Amino acid sequence: MSRADFDEAAPNQLPVPAGPVRIPAKPDAYGTTALFGEPTPGPQSRRERPIRPGATDGQDKLF
Repeated sequence: MSRADFDEAAPNQLPVPAGPVRIPAKPDAYGTTALFGEPTPGPQSRRERPIRPGATDGQDKLF
């Protein structure tokens, strides 16, 4: 390699945070499972609230 093979304007350090970074294991766009990374927790089930009827003041019954 010669000096011309290097980019003189390139920064000496990459713009990434210092320290350990967790990489989540996610399947790719085609559904292939991740080959590396930490397993992500599955989706948490949402607690559904019971449907409460709204106020019926001033309304007649339909049937």
